[in-house]
Amino acid sequence: MGEFFRDFVAESKRIIWPSKEELFSKTGAVVSMCVLVAIILVIMDLVFNQGISLIHQLI
Repeated sequence: MGEFFRDFVAESKRIIWPSKEELFSKTGAVVSMCVLVAIILVIMDLVFNQGISLIHQLI
């Protein structure tokens, strides 16, 4: 068990952490893409709901 933790600490020291600017940039990109996908899904949902309603009216 002790060897596991020694290996864990050794590997943790090898991690290259992003800079603050890079972190905020990447986070902003992820949030922007999530918002964009959410907007696209809402629009698609509205279009499909209108289509289904139109089909129901015709039947």
